[in-house]
Amino acid sequence: MASDDAALVQRLVAGDAAALEAAYRMHAPRCNAVAYRILQDFAAAQDAVQEAFLSLWRHREGLVVRSAGVGPWLIVVTRNAALASLRSSRARVAREDRTTALDATVPSDPTHAVEQRDDAATVRRAIGQLPQDVRTVIELAYFRYLTMAQIAQTTETPLSTVKDRAQSGLRRLAQVLAQERTS
Repeated sequence: MASDDAALVQRLVAGDAAALEAAYRMHAPRCNAVAYRILQDFAAAQDAVQEAFLSLWRHREGLVVRSAGVGPWLIVVTRNAALASLRSSRARVAREDRTTALDATVPSDPTHAVEQRDDAATVRRAIGQLPQDVRTVIELAYFRYLTMAQIAQTTETPLSTVKDRAQSGLRRLAQVLAQERTS
């Protein structure tokens, strides 16, 4: 590792905010190019780069940089942040398209609106019966449109646990809703 990169890592580990600025001046142009190549959107690319440098700062105490220095690590983190942003944006567009298509097919019949309200109330009651940790995952996924990875990060829970909770929550909701329909 170059001596200036080694010194930079030592300063970062020590919590020197000026070291983060130096790392940004040194590596941000390349990170921006990588993110822009993936996202094709300047503002989104800047967000991905900001996320990468924020990650550098958050993980500075455990930072272990091999001989290539901190640059390659930042490039990989930037790439991952850009890809996550791209996936999230594509998923949001797909959801919006499905919602728009659904809205176009729904007649403006008042009885339909009443049925929808009743269904929504039933779903809210069913969600209320879930354990709190499972309910949190379902609410974040379906009402705040977060991905499983985003929920894991938000709740500081392992991704596999979040996925298990989502599956068990959906199974439990299906059971409760089936019981409601037969009652």
